Amino acid sequence: MKWKTFIILVTLLFLNTQLEAYQICQKKQAKFRSIIRGDYQNMLNYYRGVVISSKLQNGFAGGLQGSSLRDNIYMISGIYGFTATSIGNSIIFDLQQQYELNTLKIWLWDQDDRVYRIKVYLIYKDIETKIYESNLAQTIVTITFPSQQVQKFKIYNVNGNTYNDGLHIIKIESFYKLETKI
Repeated sequence: MKWKTFIILVTLLFLNTQLEAYQICQKKQAKFRSIIRGDYQNMLNYYRGVVISSKLQNGFAGGLQGSSLRDNIYMISGIYGFTATSIGNSIIFDLQQQYELNTLKIWLWDQDDRVYRIKVYLIYKDIETKIYESNLAQTIVTITFPSQQVQKFKIYNVNGNTYNDGLHIIKIESFYKLETKI
């Protein structure tokens, strides 16, 4: 009887040790996933070291206040507060390092009812993958795509908008959005 109790206690101790080791591994994996997903925060802003590598073919209405990477209060007018490019050009956002992301939000100039024609690509290891194309892009466009590694985003101005030939981006964000299954 004492041996049976002893064997049961040893077995329970062994299982408990295995369970704790498993939990430690799970915590380390969760921490690693959080890091490669940018701690689930916006990766497209100045504080993350993002640059607009296409800056020579883009305009910044309002200088630094015209960058779509800023997080401060937005002052927007017809000549102030957005990043722009003309037909056939792109605005390319280079991340400081690669991240696993699945959501991109683009806030287009929305002071009137204009509609844009754009294509959006993500770039990883110099391979472009189209994640969005629209002839009716307006105001805030939220793009969800399969979770994947990203180094750059490219927004291509296909045909301007219904008022002129420009693509005007007020703000851009990208992050990893946790999926909830209910």
